Amino acid sequence: MAHEGQTGVVIESGGTKLLGTLFLARGDEPKPTALLLHGLPGIEKNYDLAHALRDAGWNSLIFHYRGSWGSGGDYRFETLADDARTALDHLSSRTYEQVNPRSFALVGHSMGGWVAVRAGNDERVRAVVTIGAVTEPRRVHFTAAMAEVSFTPFLSGITPAEFETQWTALDGILEEAGALDRPLLIVHAANDPIVPVEQAHLLHDASGGRARLELHPDANHAFVWHRRWLIDLVVGWLEESLQLSK
Repeated sequence: MAHEGQTGVVIESGGTKLLGTLFLARGDEPKPTALLLHGLPGIEKNYDLAHALRDAGWNSLIFHYRGSWGSGGDYRFETLADDARTALDHLSSRTYEQVNPRSFALVGHSMGGWVAVRAGNDERVRAVVTIGAVTEPRRVHFTAAMAEVSFTPFLSGITPAEFETQWTALDGILEEAGALDRPLLIVHAANDPIVPVEQAHLLHDASGGRARLELHPDANHAFVWHRRWLIDLVVGWLEESLQLSK
């Protein structure tokens, strides 16, 4: 029976249930799949990007890390990449005949970009995209007071004080970026008020200049007023990158 283009997903990770939505392109043949990794706490989830990818013939999965948006468990920075790898395992399990188990892209926004690079050296991943990514957390000053207003109200099992302690101890991803041997697209707002554009330049430098860097002169952190520009860039680049890597 033909699928309906989307389905709810429950993934077991670390003894908890992660919730998500898998968007399936037309047809039952195996296709590349993008894992869309939202940020902290994930107000922007990139559903419009998921729909555009589906229209372009890609599957995509949006899921929620443990402790966020209804998923079980406690939110911890140290388990974000573990949850992403578990999501890849789930997609690779041949549960979905429409998913090519060895053709994935990771697309991460903000903290999701940190996750995408950290998990990007998985052999199943063929391309990585970061959007407004955090790359060196210790250079982005998030405090307990900021967390109490903007972050922890949306997360489970983490207090503002715990948030600040975990944040200040969090490692960057520049070493992983240097070892990343697949196409990398770095997208950032030139005047991002939340994650400074310096973070994108650090990531590009760590890649040895191999990555493609795209800066938008007017966008905000979530590209709210520039979604069409962002979607066209990401979808076009993914299609081109996977064609070139065949």
